[in-house]
Amino acid sequence: MTCPAITDFYFVRHAPVVKREGHLPPHDPPIKEGPFDLAPLKKRLPQNADWHISPLLRTRQTADLLMPDLVPRSVTIDDGLVEMDFGDWHDQPIAEVWAKIADGPRHNWSFIMPQTQPPGGESFSAQCKRIANWLDERAARPATNPQIIITHSGVISAGLGHILGISPQRAIGLAVANFAVLQTSLMEPGRATDAGGPWQMVSLG
Repeated sequence: MTCPAITDFYFVRHAPVVKREGHLPPHDPPIKEGPFDLAPLKKRLPQNADWHISPLLRTRQTADLLMPDLVPRSVTIDDGLVEMDFGDWHDQPIAEVWAKIADGPRHNWSFIMPQTQPPGGESFSAQCKRIANWLDERAARPATNPQIIITHSGVISAGLGHILGISPQRAIGLAVANFAVLQTSLMEPGRATDAGGPWQMVSLG
């Protein structure tokens, strides 16, 4: 009996970004100037992986910091990996936005509830569905080559929620630091027929 194929996925949150104090972040800010100590991160990530990168500036700049030492096998800019869109709230004073939503319902660990849809934006619940579809697409065409995903905190929280089967209300409260790595494993779905599903969370940190 042969063992099922396993694919390792590494979801990396981007570097810290430039934003105004007391404001929600802009839609597409650049990363802060370094230097950054990236040696520990680079040691955790594999060489010759297939890279999937959100099209936003901060993720592309973060990828540029890592690529010279990690040498991807392939690189894909993927619109499906963008952060949740705060629409008209981007770069607005937090106090002004809070005044619009303070009557609730409220969340203990998040500025908004999963179902909250900013004007012209996207709710976290919608993001969870989008990222679940992205993960399901990966599962439908598994490959044994390692996969590195340079993306955002909301994407990682939504992805972890899907992998662990927890609700958006729980997933939105997950904290993901800049340069944090969510490592997961995908078992060949055709062979992942027993309990536990095809995805495994390995580590987050």
